[in-house]
Amino acid sequence: MPTTYSTVDGETLESSFLGFLKENRQLIVDEIFRFIPRSQDIKPMNFGLDNHWRMVVDYPERGGKYVRPGLLLLSCMASGGEVAKAMTTAAAMEVSEDWLLVHDDFEDKSLERRGKPTLHLLNGEEMAINAGDHLHLIMWKILMANHGTMDNSKACVIAEKMVDFLQTTCEGQYLELSWTRNGKIISEDEYFEMVDRKTGWYTVIGPLQLGALIADNTAALEPIGKLGKSLGRAFQVHDDWLNVFSSKTGKELGGDILEGKRTLLLIHLVDQLEKVGDRMNLEYVRILFSKKREEKSDEDVKKIIALYEKHGCRAWVRARAKTFALEALPLIDGIPYSEEGKAVLRDAVQYIVNREL
Repeated sequence: MPTTYSTVDGETLESSFLGFLKENRQLIVDEIFRFIPRSQDIKPMNFGLDNHWRMVVDYPERGGKYVRPGLLLLSCMASGGEVAKAMTTAAAMEVSEDWLLVHDDFEDKSLERRGKPTLHLLNGEEMAINAGDHLHLIMWKILMANHGTMDNSKACVIAEKMVDFLQTTCEGQYLELSWTRNGKIISEDEYFEMVDRKTGWYTVIGPLQLGALIADNTAALEPIGKLGKSLGRAFQVHDDWLNVFSSKTGKELGGDILEGKRTLLLIHLVDQLEKVGDRMNLEYVRILFSKKREEKSDEDVKKIIALYEKHGCRAWVRARAKTFALEALPLIDGIPYSEEGKAVLRDAVQYIVNREL
């Protein structure tokens, strides 16, 4: 795994966060595969159940960026805790992403995940959802293993925290799916309500609070919540931007357009079209984003991207992501972390808003 990232200006920077993640990534991977078999170790089983298990381990074996478990471990370290004691929870955090992505890919009718066809395309929708359900159960099995390595009351607090922010994540997912289903063009306030629930809690607040709880740093919970709102917005706005303007994500370029995602790019485009009175393109956008994926074409994607470029959406949204990152940085000072931990977290903010450029 590289320990550098590139900025939009083409500068290559060393990353202390990626260095920290590199030190711990294999340990997280090894912990995950204490609870599930690797595909190479799956033996033939009666009734073809070995095929089911290969589906279950597919996304974990593809491997993600491990940002969320990395933030969890970082928060534990920065709180004066032992990273090794947080490894099981970090493994559960990563597996939670795997099962959520299996379901998310089906719900969005996505074609690619981590550079390969999505699980429902490879195996059929019913089989993929079933494999995702099994991964969900494995996540809880991993969390239950905490009862063997920490006080039972703390293990319960960790599990309850996971329940809390996963419920909030599901609420955010509902908002996004409902807007797509109903063909609604949303406001910026509505967009950030969804982002705060889906990304702020799942990607930033939840992992950081789990790490702090493991290290008994309860004083960090409230300031982490304040940081998570700004950093979660920076993460999601940049993610929206990457989907359209980066070929390094492992997803199909412009997939958000085909899937009808309500992004800040779309919101700004509609705003600009209204300002200049371009009724023809405004109607085109409204109709297109009310259609199902199979009713859209590659030409539609190209046309929307061209409109984004023409009306300054690319630069405007990129600037918004940077603004939220800049809001997040000083909030780190208010978290009772070690100075070393704060420094690595500041670098994590820079990485999050500059990744995959």
